[in-house]
Amino acid sequence: MPIINQSAIAKQLNVSRATVSKALKDADDISEEMKKRVRRLAEKYNYIPHYHASNLQSKKTFTIGVIVPDISYSFFAFVIDGIMDVAQSSGYKIILTVSREKADTEKENILTLLSMRVDGILLAISKETRSTQIFRKVNQSEIPLVFFDRTIENLDCSSVGIDDREAARKLIDFVVKAGYKRVWHIAGDSLVDIGRKRCLGYVDALKANKIPVRKEWIIEGGFTRMDGYRGFNELFKTNEIPEVVYAANDQIALGVYDAMRELGIQFPDTVGVVAFGHHEFAKIISPSLTIINVDPYDLGKKAMELLIRHIDDHELSNTKVFIPAEIEIGESLRISEGALVN
Repeated sequence: MPIINQSAIAKQLNVSRATVSKALKDADDISEEMKKRVRRLAEKYNYIPHYHASNLQSKKTFTIGVIVPDISYSFFAFVIDGIMDVAQSSGYKIILTVSREKADTEKENILTLLSMRVDGILLAISKETRSTQIFRKVNQSEIPLVFFDRTIENLDCSSVGIDDREAARKLIDFVVKAGYKRVWHIAGDSLVDIGRKRCLGYVDALKANKIPVRKEWIIEGGFTRMDGYRGFNELFKTNEIPEVVYAANDQIALGVYDAMRELGIQFPDTVGVVAFGHHEFAKIISPSLTIINVDPYDLGKKAMELLIRHIDDHELSNTKVFIPAEIEIGESLRISEGALVN
């Protein structure tokens, strides 16, 4: 049965649509008898209120558009969970879209969300995204936009994430002080801000500890498990064995695990592995992963809270929010007895 609207109910009862609308809202100037007749017919034909139309007076749809690059990766599932908890408690509905790491798909998703008159957009950019034109279009539409996890610099938009460069420096400094010198880096895409900054932090830490930065120890790729697998095999062709592999995220680290198992490399006894990651994932893989912990739930929660503030203030902003990132030691890294660990 097709969804019936207020006009169809009004026609059957031979009253105005305004009367039906008021009856459904239990308005005082509509008789109880008319309210009963309207409700009876609405129930009979499974009437569903038009969500956007019901919010026209406030000029808000109480919907938020969310765009993530991937939903197969548990990190973004936890981010979405944080977003949804705040949205639900604040009276907002979420419209979730996925770019699948494609810039064109991301742009289509943004245009679709704008056409749906969402009150704001939360976005983690795809690895292909280079142009800023579509984001400027969002700003021109006066729709608040908040980036999370992955951002684009030099845009007048707010963002929520971690200080990737400082977190990477902190992690690699920890590794060096634990007694390791030969540290390979399987990076993400340097054209994506988190890939670039996580590599810069690695370089910062090596230089600070007076360890030469060797370009052949760095390989760039994407952010998937397969990128980690391919990256390790590519580095292994140098006929060297690292002491530690530093992965730009935990999915890359998982691919490194795959490659080392296939090559018969014992880890962590022969090679240790560290990565950017999140606690829930790091503890369930074997061996458990040593990470600089990025709490995705907190990330999503804070991103949604910031977006709601922008919506309520009726203004765009350029606010940068950093969430804390702490090292969690797993079984993937052996800490030598007597090593100085800060």
